[in-house]
Amino acid sequence: MSRATSLIRRASIHLLVPLLGMTSFFSGGCGSVLLDERFYDAGLRNWTVIDDPETVEGPSDWKVESNGWLIQRSNIWGRRGDFLGRWFGTLLVAGDASWSDYSIRVRVRPEDDDGFGLVFRLEDAEHYYRLILIQDGLNGGPVTRLDKRNGGDYTELGSVKRGYRQGAEMVIEVDAVGDAIRARIDDQTVLEVRDGEYRRGRVGLFCYAQSGQAFDDVRVVKN
Repeated sequence: MSRATSLIRRASIHLLVPLLGMTSFFSGGCGSVLLDERFYDAGLRNWTVIDDPETVEGPSDWKVESNGWLIQRSNIWGRRGDFLGRWFGTLLVAGDASWSDYSIRVRVRPEDDDGFGLVFRLEDAEHYYRLILIQDGLNGGPVTRLDKRNGGDYTELGSVKRGYRQGAEMVIEVDAVGDAIRARIDDQTVLEVRDGEYRRGRVGLFCYAQSGQAFDDVRVVKN
């Protein structure tokens, strides 16, 4: 083996170690399945609706439609006197309060251009993390953002200038392991942040002024 070949192999090993560490840290949801929801039950008996109080154009309207998609038809949004960056709306939540490290993945189809996403590690209606996507420029878009809700307000944990295409299907996903949180769109990582305030909780879907938002194939897997 030449000295140059030896050096290349050593360099390759050194580069591989941190990559393996990151891969093992986010297992990509290869554990046991906690939730696999295809919305065959039109009654949504395993789900709970949470509308923010004092919203405009409420209440929410979550229904499983004949095409097999879960659709939120209301334009429910905000609070009177609200400002950009909080984007209050409606949640549809499921799961168990004891769930801790997991990945949540959902197929979506946005028909409007406002806000939608998912929530995770939800302790109650005012304490959880949120991934939100907004396209409308008048509402602060295009943006994809990870937030933490603590009481009546949201704190931004990270964001990128990225929206979505109306009418196009996409897959959004969050991995939460310890204090590490990663957001992905169509299997591409778009955000990675750290925050350890909430360690466990339920999962959910979210809409802000987003009439006609479609969701399907919600899958939660233990990490």
